[in-house]
Amino acid sequence: MPSSKKSVAIIGGGITGATAAWKLSHYDNLTIHVFDQGRRGVGGRTSSRTSSVINNDAPDNDEGLSVRFDHGCQFFRADTPQCRDILSRWKDCVREWKGEFTRSKSLSEEKEFFGLPSKPPFYVGVDGMQSIAQSVLENVQKHISESSSSSSLRVFTGTRVANLEQCDLSSTRPRWKLHGTSGTAAFHDTPEQIARQNNRNAFLGEENGYDAIILTDVSSSFGQWHRASAGVPEEFAKRVRQRVGARVPLFSAMIAFDTNSNIPFDASSFDHPIVWFAAKSNSKPGMEELQKECWTIVSTPEYAMDKIEETPMQDPKTGEFIPQSNDYLTTVPGPDLYKAFESIVCQKDGILGENALDKLPEVVYMDAQRWGSALPCHRHLKSDSGTRRVISGVPYDAGRFALAPTKNDRQQNNDEGRSLSFLMDESLMLFQAGDMMSCYTPGLEGAVLSGSDAAECLYEMLTAL
Repeated sequence: MPSSKKSVAIIGGGITGATAAWKLSHYDNLTIHVFDQGRRGVGGRTSSRTSSVINNDAPDNDEGLSVRFDHGCQFFRADTPQCRDILSRWKDCVREWKGEFTRSKSLSEEKEFFGLPSKPPFYVGVDGMQSIAQSVLENVQKHISESSSSSSLRVFTGTRVANLEQCDLSSTRPRWKLHGTSGTAAFHDTPEQIARQNNRNAFLGEENGYDAIILTDVSSSFGQWHRASAGVPEEFAKRVRQRVGARVPLFSAMIAFDTNSNIPFDASSFDHPIVWFAAKSNSKPGMEELQKECWTIVSTPEYAMDKIEETPMQDPKTGEFIPQSNDYLTTVPGPDLYKAFESIVCQKDGILGENALDKLPEVVYMDAQRWGSALPCHRHLKSDSGTRRVISGVPYDAGRFALAPTKNDRQQNNDEGRSLSFLMDESLMLFQAGDMMSCYTPGLEGAVLSGSDAAECLYEMLTAL
């Protein structure tokens, strides 16, 4: 236990941040603050989206009919003993996903979407992937309030950390003060002009600063032009960018049909230039009672790279951040992914062959999402990879290799020869965690292991202060 109470800031409330907070809550004498800038609350790339559509049978019903989608991470694996042990403690919010799973006959196992269908089991959050981060953090707060723990947890939602300031510079261990904004200016998809008008750049969190910081969004090491930038010291940000190498972008489309589609599978990996994966929300635990048939369609990395090159995230003239606009998402990637999926299930040269559907039902809801940093590229891909492109100064790579099972793909060692699933600077007490940093196969499991390992290492260092 630290000799005096220590404070830790976790920037990012996705699965990595939630896991780190959960791990730290096992220890005493800690103040733990989680800062998350998501519009829909904590969750990050495990976010879910809920909306409603008009009830044609009762058009005067103001509430409409509910639709729900996992628009980021679709499911996850638990191939390592460490992750399975953590899941055993999260039993209330995680279930195995069982259904009718398939893949294109021409698609190799190596290029399946995280091993679906050939390498079960697959796990999901109950009532959506976002429920995992939400439940983990809520249960931590409940445990602390009902126990004799001397630690505390507070979650700041809709809050963007934009700058890290070192204070107590005369001390052998300087502390960190956080500055940023909350509300409209914090959200990733707010137009730049509106974000500037509402940006207060206020002091955040602990008045006396924090002893250590865990960063969980790799975009926090971008320059100040990016909405997720946290003003990380350049010497540390450079190490983060080097560790990442390149990232894999993806788009996802969310489609709700008016009636049953009769598609004979619940999820599938595809051999297609535009669509890599699709999953039916209604087949997942906790979402069986949705009133419309809901599908999430995930693009290929190649398609996403083409679209990001056409419509970049940074203005080449002004350098300003360009957020995804709903008009663009619902007129370009959304329809593209839907039409491609339609051809896959309705044409005889598609996945159903002679059993191809005549047509799909009317679409009553459509939306889409751009994930510029959906996952890290495979660890063995180098800067001269033939599938790599640099767009607006950001390296992307579409190279696809096995995403299952989860294993240690990169022996990234510290000075003691221990394999690390995170990056740290002990002198600065800065940690960067997440699947982008992890030595494990890309995916949620690597993010969980990274968050847990980083929190454990951080606590060991705090006890030595």
